[in-house]
Amino acid sequence: YYLKNFFVSSDIRLAHKVVNINPVDKILKFSNGEQTEYKNLVSSIPLPDLIPMIDNVPLEVKTSVEKLACTSCLAINIGLDREDISPAHWTYFYDRDFVFTRISFPHMFAPGNVPEGYGSIQAEIYFSNKYKPLEYTQEECIDLTIKDLQRCGLIRENDNIIYKGARQIDYANIIFDLDRKASLKTVHEYLDDINIHVAGRYGLWGYQWTDESFKSGEQAVENILGT
Repeated sequence: YYLKNFFVSSDIRLAHKVVNINPVDKILKFSNGEQTEYKNLVSSIPLPDLIPMIDNVPLEVKTSVEKLACTSCLAINIGLDREDISPAHWTYFYDRDFVFTRISFPHMFAPGNVPEGYGSIQAEIYFSNKYKPLEYTQEECIDLTIKDLQRCGLIRENDNIIYKGARQIDYANIIFDLDRKASLKTVHEYLDDINIHVAGRYGLWGYQWTDESFKSGEQAVENILGT
């Protein structure tokens, strides 16, 4: 709702996925075949995805961006034919015996999230390509999640599971390891040199809340305008 005014005053183009950036001629190419010129560029694309799109990136920058680490999340979604699953909105599991780390109950957030009288659970399984690769298939993760939810009493043995599915989120939380600081400096300095300004959690490669990510976009534009 609070973004309505931005829609009115902005030229927003949907279904335009960037696939190539020419920083010399300042041209963006999109997966739908279109291309456009730009004067200044602000990007919130995750750095490991952004750098391979750019023409003629130095080897040092390519090597540095490959060292950046983050967690990925496999979100397991479960639907039940009852809503009295838990009085909580979300909770954390710090026990390694459970496949998930965090669970939430979307039907508790808003009544329109599920049909009346039904309930939902979203379990989050975190992994990292650099440190902790996912050991199971998505189907195996769904089965393990259901078993663990039964084990801790959130799903009863006689519950009717009316929906189960999984969605992978490639970029979740940034990992602040020993490679991050030097590698990020190299990548950001290169992007500054070719006039690409970054914003958001995965452009700055840090830990930003939603409001901080929004403000980082404003800051990027202010840097361009020199204000």
